[in-house]
Amino acid sequence: MLAEHLAAISTTQRAPDYPPAMRITTAILPTILLILAAANCNGDDPVRSEFGEPCEPNGCADGLECAGGYCEETCSVDSDCRAIEGWRHECYSGVCQIICDDQGACPQTLATPLECISEWCAAIKDG
Repeated sequence: MLAEHLAAISTTQRAPDYPPAMRITTAILPTILLILAAANCNGDDPVRSEFGEPCEPNGCADGLECAGGYCEETCSVDSDCRAIEGWRHECYSGVCQIICDDQGACPQTLATPLECISEWCAAIKDG
């Protein structure tokens, strides 16, 4: 009989109010966690190489293309190619190319060591 009386009370009376801070926490905390989870999904992309870096193994970042073994800018005209002080950097077939100097040298200021292959600078091949 006592159990029936307690069951009747628990279903007929209003539940106690939660403190206001508790209501805010239950609404905001899940929202924050969802936002953080969504932002973290973007971090799952493989790291891709930037300008002047070797283009292996994950390829090059957006707006860059693997050319001569390093990541180079895509272009339409010569002015699309960033300046490399002391070197000609020109647009050929939609990709910027560094042109060797008169002595057959290439800049060594990029993240990839370069050598002159014909008239173009390219990454030094291992082995």
